Amino acid sequence: MLKSLIHGAALTELLIEGHNPYARQKLNTETADALRQHIHTPDSLLAYVCGREVLAGSGVFALTQEKFLAYHASTRTVSTVAINQIRQAQAVRGKYGHTVRIHTESRTYAMYGVDKSLAGAMHQALLARGITSSFEDKSPRGTLWNAYSGPHPSVDDCLLDARQRLLAA
Repeated sequence: MLKSLIHGAALTELLIEGHNPYARQKLNTETADALRQHIHTPDSLLAYVCGREVLAGSGVFALTQEKFLAYHASTRTVSTVAINQIRQAQAVRGKYGHTVRIHTESRTYAMYGVDKSLAGAMHQALLARGITSSFEDKSPRGTLWNAYSGPHPSVDDCLLDARQRLLAA
């Protein structure tokens, strides 16, 4: 009950409008600090997406030249997978925004409520690394949120900011 009062507008936007208002954002300090521990020079960030993991809350998927990283906000942990263990990836429009699935040799990582543009950037980065990836280039189902949501940073601004912050020591 308390969570719905605190996050009521965001939950309404996610459940009714099918849009996650936190999907296109710059990485927060806690997430950047957790990811930075797993990215070492000369490795660098290629793309990331923010969204929600089923039954696990918010999270971030990040792709570097060498690794796939999954940050789980509820437990404040990072799962790492070597990029050569990724078999395929897909980004499809779902009920709450785009859903990104990363299939590895041992499991599937999935996140919903992802921004379409950040998912597209992840798709392009995966293709550039030679990984089979599909991307459903469809607009969100609801459009009312456009009129009421504040300005969001561009994808390029998000990626540039994240790259700079993840390289900082």
